[in-house]
Amino acid sequence: MTKRVRDFKREQLIWKSASPELKSKALKMTQNFVMIDGQAYDPETGENITDRIHVEPVISAAQREGHQVIETLRRHEQENGGYVFAFFYEMQELAERFPSLSQSDLARLMFIGTYVSYNEGDPSHGYLRHDNGVPINKKSLGELLQMSRNKYSDFYAKLIEENILVELPEGLAMNPTVFYRGENLDAIKGDYQYTRVFRKTVRELYSKFDGRSIKKLGVVYSVLPYVNFSFNIICDNPHQVIDGKIQPMKLKELAERLGYKDYKHLLKTMREIKYKDQPVFKFVDDGKDRRSSYIVVNPSVIYAGNGKHLDAIKVLFDLPISCR
Repeated sequence: MTKRVRDFKREQLIWKSASPELKSKALKMTQNFVMIDGQAYDPETGENITDRIHVEPVISAAQREGHQVIETLRRHEQENGGYVFAFFYEMQELAERFPSLSQSDLARLMFIGTYVSYNEGDPSHGYLRHDNGVPINKKSLGELLQMSRNKYSDFYAKLIEENILVELPEGLAMNPTVFYRGENLDAIKGDYQYTRVFRKTVRELYSKFDGRSIKKLGVVYSVLPYVNFSFNIICDNPHQVIDGKIQPMKLKELAERLGYKDYKHLLKTMREIKYKDQPVFKFVDDGKDRRSSYIVVNPSVIYAGNGKHLDAIKVLFDLPISCR
């Protein structure tokens, strides 16, 4: 149905030429009607008067702000190539969940996760696909990872043993409780927590590291269980939504959780991970003791929030923000 366009100029001319009685009747009609299923009715006669009045929806400031937040998040997702959901147990080291995987393995696993295809039906394993839809098999996965044959063989065996990848008749697939794209998220998550991992960003980061340095990128995946869902701060209470009540995790504590004997080594590693000349990890300290620093993660890499605080986080990384 074609939407009727108002001719305001014509309406003004008609109004000027209308009699006082007609004007009075028209005003009464616009001030006294009821809306039922999007149609306007005269409450006295029951007559449908939709074609004789113009109703503008009332949008509150809160509704307008909510729409802007949703739009900000949507644009952010598009700018970073879409996302996959990464699942983890809150405050549990990934080394506990996948004991056979090294930090280098975790970096490669995060990269593989960006190739999970979108699931539109019932939750199930996500098949590995190139962006053009071509399936990724065991051989092509090795080529994608750019690993030597022997190292890839060992790594692939770990993925199968840990039930991360599954060889199904339809192709190679990812366990949906590791990485997932698609609908019916609640049917999958169970006791897991999850966050967005942005596909384009992770792939570009992966391309910047070689076999010797890829271990550094594994830090990004390793910190997921500690990232606050609203403010992207690495902390001890990821679900806290009140800024003043967040308990930032000190660099020294994070180093211990990730298995670093010297926090300075972790500091150096995290500072070397950059995306488009901006840090992936932003350090905030009092200028006196770096061991008391707390860390904010670049939202172009991972972000779990609803978009409300997204622009404020992006400012820390000199990222462009939305115009509201």
